[in-house]
Amino acid sequence: MSRVLLASGKPPTLYSASPVISAIEPQLNSSSMADSLKESLAELYVINGQYEKALSLYAELLKPEVFEFIEKYNLYDAIHDKIVNLMIVDNKRTVHLRTQHRDIILPYEVVEQLLHTSKKCDKRYLLHLYLHALFEIDIHAGKDFHDMQVELYADYETRMLLPFLLTSQHYRLDKAYEIFAQKELAVEFVTEQHDDELWEELIRQCLQKPEMVGNLLEHTVGNLDPLYIVSLVPDGLEIPRLQDRLVKIVTDYRTETSL
Repeated sequence: MSRVLLASGKPPTLYSASPVISAIEPQLNSSSMADSLKESLAELYVINGQYEKALSLYAELLKPEVFEFIEKYNLYDAIHDKIVNLMIVDNKRTVHLRTQHRDIILPYEVVEQLLHTSKKCDKRYLLHLYLHALFEIDIHAGKDFHDMQVELYADYETRMLLPFLLTSQHYRLDKAYEIFAQKELAVEFVTEQHDDELWEELIRQCLQKPEMVGNLLEHTVGNLDPLYIVSLVPDGLEIPRLQDRLVKIVTDYRTETSL
C-alpha cells in the first residue's frame, strides 16, 4: 500500500496515512491477511509516527531489520512482549539487547515468555543462552533461576557447569547433585565441594553402579580412604578395570605422601 504511494514520486507526508490505516486495521487479526499487507501497514504506521505499532508487526513478521528499528526509535520499553519473536530472528542480538537493558527488561519476563511460548523453537536452548549471558554480566541478576541453570548447563554446555556451581551461591546443593548424578559428573562435583556429607551420599549412590565405583576410586587420593570404599563394595560386584585403578591409586598415594 505505502509502496504504491511512494511510487508516485510525491513525499509520503503529503498523504494522510490515517484513513488507509483505518481501512486496513480491521483485517489485522484475520488469519488470511497477507504478510505483504502487514508489512505495508507497518510502513504506514512509521509514516504516521506510530512506531510501537510498526514494531509489533515487524516482530511478528520476523524481520531482520527489527533490531535497527528498535535502536533508531529507542523502543526498548516496547519489546517486553516480543521476546520470543526477537529470539527467533536472532538469538545472539536479542540476548545482547536484553542483558544490556536488563533494568528495563527484567529477567523474569524473559524466562516466563520463553517457558510458556507456543512458538516452534528450542526454548530451553534459548533460555540457556539468555541466562548464561546474564550470569556473565551479573552473577546475581538471574539468581532466582540458578537451579534451572544447573540443568541447562548440564544439557547444553557441560564444561561451564562446574565454574557456574563454584561461583553461584543461589542454587540448591541437593538439586545440583541430582543433576550431576544423572550426567555422571558427581565425583568431580563432590571433590570440588569438600563436603563430607556429600561424599557419604555419593558413595551410597556409586555402590549401585560398578563403573561409578571405579570412577570414585580414581578420585579418592586426598579425599577418601580407598580401603574404606573397597570394604563397602558388595560381594560379587564386578568393577571394570579394578586392577589398573588400584595400581593408579597406590601410585597417586605414594606421589602425594612423598611431596
